[in-house]
Amino acid sequence: MISWMQKHNKFLIVTMWIATVSFIFTGATYGFSYGLRSNSIGQVGDIELKQDKFNMNYNNLFNRYNQAMQGRFDKDQAKKMGLEQQVLNSMEIEAKLLNLAKDFGIIVTEKETAEKLASIPAFQTNGKFDRKIYDTFIQSSPFDNTTFEESIKDQLTIEKTLAMLSTDKSLENEYKAFALAFEVADKLKYTLLSEKDVNVTADETKLKEFWEARKEQYKTPKKYTLDIQWTDTKDTNVTDAEVEAFYNENKFKYTDPEGKILALEDIKTTLIADVKVKNTNKVAYKRYLKLKKGDLSKNETLTLDINSPKLSPALWKEISAAQKETLLKPKVVGDKYAAVKIVNIVEPVVKTFDEVKKEISPVYMQEASKEALAALADSKLSTIDSDDTNVSNFITLDNAEKQKMGLNPQETSDFISKLFTSNTEKGIIPIGSKVMVYKIVEQKLVTLENNETKDLYKNIDLVKKQSFRANLIKRLDKMYPTKLYK
Repeated sequence: MISWMQKHNKFLIVTMWIATVSFIFTGATYGFSYGLRSNSIGQVGDIELKQDKFNMNYNNLFNRYNQAMQGRFDKDQAKKMGLEQQVLNSMEIEAKLLNLAKDFGIIVTEKETAEKLASIPAFQTNGKFDRKIYDTFIQSSPFDNTTFEESIKDQLTIEKTLAMLSTDKSLENEYKAFALAFEVADKLKYTLLSEKDVNVTADETKLKEFWEARKEQYKTPKKYTLDIQWTDTKDTNVTDAEVEAFYNENKFKYTDPEGKILALEDIKTTLIADVKVKNTNKVAYKRYLKLKKGDLSKNETLTLDINSPKLSPALWKEISAAQKETLLKPKVVGDKYAAVKIVNIVEPVVKTFDEVKKEISPVYMQEASKEALAALADSKLSTIDSDDTNVSNFITLDNAEKQKMGLNPQETSDFISKLFTSNTEKGIIPIGSKVMVYKIVEQKLVTLENNETKDLYKNIDLVKKQSFRANLIKRLDKMYPTKLYK
């Protein structure tokens, strides 16, 4: 079956909208239980943090990462990335804004919530709200309609609050202060260095020392020996009526990149394959029971590295959580079902130096080159006053891309950004694998054109808006303390 979080699914777009305001302040950036107080995991001011909403937001964010990683995101990666904490942080920020809205007397009516829900294209047929599609979405989601609709209401409340606090236009003195940075022009004396300017060799003694300090990073993959019983779906018969019924019930799972539902005829081959998978489920389970009783044999035994593409991510998730000798129920792998018994597990071990030498050599060379390049840059900076080297034209934020300094457009943007935020007359600026050693030899002021000024003012308004919201949250942190029940 096609997993809804692996498709360009319009319902993922819906839940991403629900999370947008929650994550806007965070730099964005399975159910869990955080406490013993019924559905509550904590409180911010007068606003309760609910377990149901945490689960919904967690699943939403997990699915977003999983879609971005094409179904290869798992619980271990989520833990390393601190996904739980990201969700808690966003919920705290949202709760602080809801406290502020409550103090201001801002409300959102049930009618406004219903209108917003009805306006979401994913829940519409021919431009009108379709209750059946919405109910199907809720039934296939790990949260109920109350949690989902409360989230919509909360986001509308936050939008109203932020709109009331809008700081769209800056003051004249603020415009002038920001514009000054764009009117400054610097002429530089500079030397651009790259790895080509240093000579590094892979001495085996140093290479071994490098490996010793990092050898825990170089392990063999975890291996599984698996007995597999396959159940094919290709010979399962399906009718046009079954395909049409399946499509009508699941069409929201079949969308183009813009979230529009695809027509039945355009995806009929895919639908037939998915209906075959659905109809073969019971057959696969019966075969699994026979395998369990010893009345049916395995098809093959495989030894695979963990997460091998031979099996699906969903199946590997179950395998990695199970013990040796466990027989797992059938899972879909492509157009087949696989019932898997774990025969043996070989844990990762540290590779020997000889095994990893070829792999670690380029890593060592890269690190050694960086160190040598940094040392060379320090040397060049110490003599830049007397060195006969390159001199640039006058550089401004506006003409930076036109400068010919040996950098590509992205590197130029990176360099100029760091240059104009530096308060030193001379210095060293790393740019990817390159290093710029510079000294400002002359400065002057230039006048901006009218159209340039308008674009600049728009950017200033945006920066001020972001700064205002960041400082608002800092203020709300003091006004509405957070208490988590752990």
